Amino acid sequence: MMNKLRGRIIDELPSALRELYSSAGYSCYRTVGFEEYDLFSQYRDFLTSGQMITFTGAGGRLLALKPDITMSIIRDAAQERGRSDKFFYSESVYRVPAGGDEFKEILQIGLECIGDLSGYDRAEVVSLACKTLAVTGREYKLDLSHTGLISGLFDIFGISADARADFADALKDKNAPMIALLCEKDGISSDDAKKLIEFSRFSLPIRKAVGELRSLGFDQNERSAEALAMLELIANTLTDSEAECVSLDFSVIHGMNYYDGTVFAGYIDGVAEAVLKGGEYGKLMKKMGRAGSGLGFALYTDLLERLDDGEKNYAADVMLVCGNASPEVVAAEVKKIRDSGKTVLVQKGSAGAERCARVITLGAEE
Repeated sequence: MMNKLRGRIIDELPSALRELYSSAGYSCYRTVGFEEYDLFSQYRDFLTSGQMITFTGAGGRLLALKPDITMSIIRDAAQERGRSDKFFYSESVYRVPAGGDEFKEILQIGLECIGDLSGYDRAEVVSLACKTLAVTGREYKLDLSHTGLISGLFDIFGISADARADFADALKDKNAPMIALLCEKDGISSDDAKKLIEFSRFSLPIRKAVGELRSLGFDQNERSAEALAMLELIANTLTDSEAECVSLDFSVIHGMNYYDGTVFAGYIDGVAEAVLKGGEYGKLMKKMGRAGSGLGFALYTDLLERLDDGEKNYAADVMLVCGNASPEVVAAEVKKIRDSGKTVLVQKGSAGAERCARVITLGAEE
């Protein structure tokens, strides 16, 4: 049973976010819940799970319930030099979640900015991610990184190409013993192993982090220098209150085969895992034969159902046990309860009374 806090947030989110995204020039993207199977099968490596629910359409075509929204938007976006298409959506996807063993319908609210992207476009998406988390009314944080920063880190410490995927997984999990073991296997000195472990724990407010990484020589590597420049642009474009809630964290790694720029994960007070994930996916754009790049994020509203305001979950404030009372008498009592600002559940007997905060019983003579 959903408590009032969760119910209020989930009920109000769609309209609040529609207003937010529309104010930034984003248009609503609508689609049916399925696409031709071929759209997804040829890009299976970019999906969170390669599994799909498929069925044969009335015309004999093989269709799939959508495991991803981004691919549909990329396909439909215009291609024009100097243009970026901006869409927001509220759609369900159907896939096996990471670590899961069964398909699940997952409602996402998110946005995509696709095409010839400017520095402002990239900074705006990060700012909108902050504003999206703020709309929940909960304290939030956005952990942010950049694939160029991760690649630069590996360059600086001389990590071999074959070992980088394993190092990325260890960084993502902040797994110090695994980092130490990988360093030993890859011929990395124990001193450098200790430094890499420290980077796995690195987390600083974005504006402070950029300066700290420059002082550590990250601006001397081509890839990490370019990443730092972009992160600095984003940091300077955010409002002061947003920048205070954004941290640079090397463990934010969503998938090096999918993302090739800024990546981020958003958290709100009351939910243990990230409720928002996003980043730049130029590799997918190129794979789909599209010019430019794309940047977006999705808010996973099913995770918001885990919010807890510390109150018991009641179906209504008052259970009105009506017995054999006439409908007119019951209606009058219901109106009196509702006029007092309370919600009311009417039923003949008192079974299940624990579902409500209070029970009022009408006498049989009434």
